[in-house]
Amino acid sequence: MRLDLAGKAVLVTGAASGIGLACARAFLAEGARVGVLDRAPAPELDGDVVTVRADVTDEASMAAAVGEVAGRFGGLDVVVGCAGISGPVGTPLADTTAAEFGALLAVNVTGQFLLVKHAAPWLSAAGGAVVLLASDSAFTSAPGMVPYCASKGAVVALTRALSVDLPGVRVNCVCPSVVDTPMARADLGAVLDEPAFPVQAAEDVACQVLYLASACSRTVNGQAVLADFGVSARSGFPA
Repeated sequence: MRLDLAGKAVLVTGAASGIGLACARAFLAEGARVGVLDRAPAPELDGDVVTVRADVTDEASMAAAVGEVAGRFGGLDVVVGCAGISGPVGTPLADTTAAEFGALLAVNVTGQFLLVKHAAPWLSAAGGAVVLLASDSAFTSAPGMVPYCASKGAVVALTRALSVDLPGVRVNCVCPSVVDTPMARADLGAVLDEPAFPVQAAEDVACQVLYLASACSRTVNGQAVLADFGVSARSGFPA
């Protein structure tokens, strides 16, 4: 399948590690020009790269960072929102503070909103694409996951609303199940190595992101692509 992403101007948030880094590398491998945005230092990458430091929760910081990348590349064709945190995983609702809940929403939801808001003029001019990272946790949950699940459900709703609000710009999100990243390792530890526990690699998610960013998916808009090995399709009925 030809993705025809060579020369495209792409901005990826959360690109210093995990899924964001895998996406940046995948776009560069396709010949795209990539803006790498994170609040942490990004590793060295081969290709046409612009690295910017920014806090996705701060509007002035995001406006400046998006403007810098778009200025260097002469516009933007694709933005990918990968910046995210997991928050207080495993914490009962009664022990979860409003500050923790708000901090999670600020990164996982407001950060996506600010990315698209400030990239929208360039994306509209280019007939571009937005791919946001949500999670299967938008649809299923485990105990102690209220803030994270709420934030990812909000990203799915935000995706649909943006696809309506930005004519000419395709907006979709990817909803992977557990991905083997440094964040997941910190939260889940050795459970990721259990043979019976289905875990995907960051590169698997990057493949989905590139498809949704490319013209191969030109008819797909406002959708949440659930990638969970089919687990959510399986009934829990004991039969």
